Amino acid sequence: MRRFASFRKYLSEFARNLRYIPHDRLTFFTALCYNPFVPKIKTEKSGPRSGIRAEREYAKSIGVPAPTRLNKEQLDEAVRRRELELGITGEKHSIYDFTPEERKTLESGLRGKHRAYRMVSGYFRAFPEGDGVLRRDPFAILPEADTYIPASYVRACDIREGDRITGVGAVLFYNKIRVLKSVHYVDGDSKRRSPLRTDYAELPAGRVSHKVDLHGNHSIVALVDRVIALGMGESLVISGRGEENGTYFSEAAIALCKALRAGFDGVTYAVLGSGGRKALDAAYDPETTITGGGEGDCAFMREMIKRTVERGENAAVVLADPDRDARPFLDMAKAYEDASVTVIAFTREAFPADAHIAFDGGEIDGENTGNLLMAEICGKMRAAAAVKATRRIKRAKPDDFIEAFTKYVSKK
Repeated sequence: MRRFASFRKYLSEFARNLRYIPHDRLTFFTALCYNPFVPKIKTEKSGPRSGIRAEREYAKSIGVPAPTRLNKEQLDEAVRRRELELGITGEKHSIYDFTPEERKTLESGLRGKHRAYRMVSGYFRAFPEGDGVLRRDPFAILPEADTYIPASYVRACDIREGDRITGVGAVLFYNKIRVLKSVHYVDGDSKRRSPLRTDYAELPAGRVSHKVDLHGNHSIVALVDRVIALGMGESLVISGRGEENGTYFSEAAIALCKALRAGFDGVTYAVLGSGGRKALDAAYDPETTITGGGEGDCAFMREMIKRTVERGENAAVVLADPDRDARPFLDMAKAYEDASVTVIAFTREAFPADAHIAFDGGEIDGENTGNLLMAEICGKMRAAAAVKATRRIKRAKPDDFIEAFTKYVSKK
């Protein structure tokens, strides 16, 4: 029985490691002789029989920051990058290891031998030289699986940063790099696109048509839905974040993300602080969520939002990172003829916006809470009643604010 269990473990380990193995005769024979009791590693400096502990010690010795916080896959990537920096190895697995001159040779490599062809899809992120990569997970830490897109394809198909691309990729035989061989769809359209593609900056302005639909029980969701009656294409600032209510703001942002993804007619984006991904659970979408990323990720997300609106879909973004500048996102809020961009930002200080919810510690300041454009969505009478009700509530906890607001608005 023990021998059978050991053999089954051998088969499972063998199948798991096949995806790392190039399909040529020599390495396939090596896989057949694979010993499951010798841990598989990706760096020679870790030792022939070392596990993750030994690799972490080696990573620490060459200056990899915080190796104990990384899992095996992240540690392999960090070690490889550090070895490239120090000149320990010249092996390159990722397109990001290549210089601009070396990337130009990859397009000519498409005329040579390939390991395999496969359908690829993702979002285009550009290099300064005009070429770029197809990112399957736009904001992922590890970019190993990204597909290179030559500059000639970018020009021929009028590809812009943030476009959603589907095509066929080839894995080059000599260096394992994935390169896009043909383009099938750009933003859901055939590669033979109309030359009259409208740029985001030239989209005609429209009028806010209806209120954003939200489904949820959190008090912030109720405030945005009932009190503010936020319209599609408007900007909302929820200000007053501090140490005493930082946890509440984080929970409120996640509740709004879930409410938008449940009821909003369009694509929901989110920029959260570090740790927000775990709290999102099933509502987390790696294609549209940034958790603790850099400013480059935020700039790329804004390009993705522009492409969303250009193809006629509504977009909404929740910004809840206290260290992030909210103004570039707030400036994007606008209703266009066929689509809109709605922005909700949690901030420490108040910024100019169409709607505002002002927190003072754990309470809401009713006098500074309201929506400037509510009359266009709910009518002048509803807007006047809402303004009157909020002014009567000087300060109150969110749940008490909702209860008092409902009573004042319903009162004849």
